[in-house]
Amino acid sequence: MARVIALVIVLPVRLVWDALGYCLKQLWRWVLAPIGRALGWLIHHLIVIPLRFLWEWVFVPVGRALWWVIDLLVVTPLKWLWGWVLFPVLKALWWVVDLLVVTPLGWLWRYVLAPVGRAVGAALAWAWDVAGRISRAVGRALGWVLWNLIGRPLAWTYRVILTPVGHWLRTWVWAPVASVARAVRAAAREVRVALFGGPR
Repeated sequence: MARVIALVIVLPVRLVWDALGYCLKQLWRWVLAPIGRALGWLIHHLIVIPLRFLWEWVFVPVGRALWWVIDLLVVTPLKWLWGWVLFPVLKALWWVVDLLVVTPLGWLWRYVLAPVGRAVGAALAWAWDVAGRISRAVGRALGWVLWNLIGRPLAWTYRVILTPVGHWLRTWVWAPVASVARAVRAAAREVRVALFGGPR
């Protein structure tokens, strides 16, 4: 029964599909393909062949003629100008610049500026080294003076006066005050417990 229902539903769809496929095949065979061939023939004979003729008989000869004119009127004169005028002038200018500027500057650098620079650099390095030694000696002397004027008296005062005074204050002042404070706290706790009750 299910197969019969499926066949009844699928059969019309398949018939329409096959009919559509047949119609499209006939349309392609008898209409679209001949129109395409005709359009291809027209494009070939009306566009491709004239463009090929135009390229071979107009553009290429005109391009060759233009290149010949450009070569004759521009390229060849520029080559001649470069080879016989610009290059010799530039060569002569370079010779003059080398003779009047480069060679004297090289000589000046080699025999004057470089030796003077080396001498100045050596003098500055020596001065820097000597200044460093002097600075270290001054620093040691200043440290010795500061230690003997300030550091040694402060160390003596701390060791001889402040340390014994601190021990005396800790033993005879701080310890009794701390024990009295503990006794006062304990008494206050007992009063609070007596008046308000202890913690729950």
